[in-house]
Amino acid sequence: MSETQVTPSRLRQRFHYLLAFILLLHCVFFLIYWVAVGGFRSDVDHFIGQILSFQLPYVTILMVLAGLVGFWSFVRVFRFRLSDRKSQWTRSFWNWAFCIVWVLFMGLIYGSFILLLREDPSQKGILIQLLNLVRLVADPLIFLLIAVWLRRLILWLRKKSQSTAGKKWPWTIGIGMVLVSLVGLWLVSTFNPPNWAYQGGLPTRPALIAHRGASMLAPENTLAAAELADENEALGFETDLMISLDGVPFLMHDETLARTTNIAEVFPDRVEEPASNFTIAELKQLNAGLWFIQSDPYDTISDGYVSQAQLAINQGQTIPTLAEALTYLDAKGMVVMFDMRYPSTEHPFYEAFFDIVLTTCRESGMNGNVWFLVDREHLPVLIDEAPQMTRVVGASSSDMPEAQDLIDLQYEIVNVDTGITAREIRAYRAKGLGVNVYTIDEPWLFSQFWLTGVTSITTNNIQTFSQLTKPFINIPYSQYLLFWGLFGIIIAIWIAASQPKPDKETTQQTETPNLLNFADSEENTLDLSEPDHSEETAEPVSGKTGGNNPALEMKDVQPSSQQVVMDEKPTAKDDQNE
Repeated sequence: MSETQVTPSRLRQRFHYLLAFILLLHCVFFLIYWVAVGGFRSDVDHFIGQILSFQLPYVTILMVLAGLVGFWSFVRVFRFRLSDRKSQWTRSFWNWAFCIVWVLFMGLIYGSFILLLREDPSQKGILIQLLNLVRLVADPLIFLLIAVWLRRLILWLRKKSQSTAGKKWPWTIGIGMVLVSLVGLWLVSTFNPPNWAYQGGLPTRPALIAHRGASMLAPENTLAAAELADENEALGFETDLMISLDGVPFLMHDETLARTTNIAEVFPDRVEEPASNFTIAELKQLNAGLWFIQSDPYDTISDGYVSQAQLAINQGQTIPTLAEALTYLDAKGMVVMFDMRYPSTEHPFYEAFFDIVLTTCRESGMNGNVWFLVDREHLPVLIDEAPQMTRVVGASSSDMPEAQDLIDLQYEIVNVDTGITAREIRAYRAKGLGVNVYTIDEPWLFSQFWLTGVTSITTNNIQTFSQLTKPFINIPYSQYLLFWGLFGIIIAIWIAASQPKPDKETTQQTETPNLLNFADSEENTLDLSEPDHSEETAEPVSGKTGGNNPALEMKDVQPSSQQVVMDEKPTAKDDQNE
């Protein structure tokens, strides 16, 4: 068996090397994703805990497992790379164990992402933006790995071409196709750059809308949160509206008051009762700030981001009405955007909820600073009664409306989750529509949406984003093209320089011998000169000479050319002797 022939043992090694490499990449991306989403991990833990009826840091446990499996995969990849080509494959327990772990963990990774996207489609956009960010390292690495494999393929095709006695053009075409594929792969990243390689000027920084106020520094949906949002340069305040049993709109997100108030102390028998079943007088008896200090939901208190003076302010917060919030925001010149959370159909103000909110907003005099999130049913009413207010449409990334349809309906801003794509953002912006994306708390994700050209984002992390003057990673397309072009040239030079020089002995063509050249060559020239017999002892040639072979003796004694001539032309002296 030749040295170049791949043995079954070597094939098994390559197969397990490929398995380990694939699992290593998946584990790395799994870890990167869960580190990148930050606070979303706690939401997933809570979701899984509700299903299993037992709370644990499930995501953290999965991350630890991914780290261990990834390290195991890395060790196997490293070991296979250093193994001798002639080493024999052995069927050990650890090889079988790794195969089982590979199947289980790959199923876990893909299953978790499928479940995640089904429950929260907005994560699709986060995955896309994360892949865009990872391309900073992934594009050169993937291109380099593919170039290494294509180089090996080119060497194999060249070897086949040189060893083939017949037609060589199929192998030449194969080499050409490989080179075209490599160039095509390079062009993909050239004409489809990541969004951090922006073209033209750097997009304007998106305006900041404080999600329920500065909710990392103060209790959500309170005037203290609105005040801190203004201090951190927020353009607006996003909130949620409910209506009390006596018809007063107030700020509240949850269906019940259990999480964000001390209702268990004030109304212990009504803890699970809907918030809309309380009158405004009853709601004003509740404290809406103590829960924030006690639970520290974002760890901002323990990390020292909230001062003692602010803690004292937070401690005394109550549930504000819509009118109170509008009065404060109008005085600060801030925008307000709200999501109306309708009560049950049995509520006495279910039908009048929209009209009451619209009237309250009109009386505030905020006009265009009211970003009214309105559905198509109530849109004509808003246009007729308050045309000066900004009309906002709520959209889901899983069912995006057409830009022209929104223009025809006279919408001005699209409020959408993080699942929106860069192409959809560009389509809306091209039609003059504003795009507000919610809810973004990670600086890297804010930077990515900044570079896609959104007009505003909704965030809990207002204190961090207000300090950012440029995206984390931003490269002009011209510089990206220069880097990518130089990288491609270096790879091309490396592939060309690594090609072996043709072997002269193997490439020299076999020619038919030329008889004339053969006769003229020095080593094949006949020696026609007369031999010198002066030192030889004359012996008669006889067929019985000492056992010698007469044929050999006759072969060794060759007549000279002069003797041949004398034999053919006898002299006169010979005639006389005869």
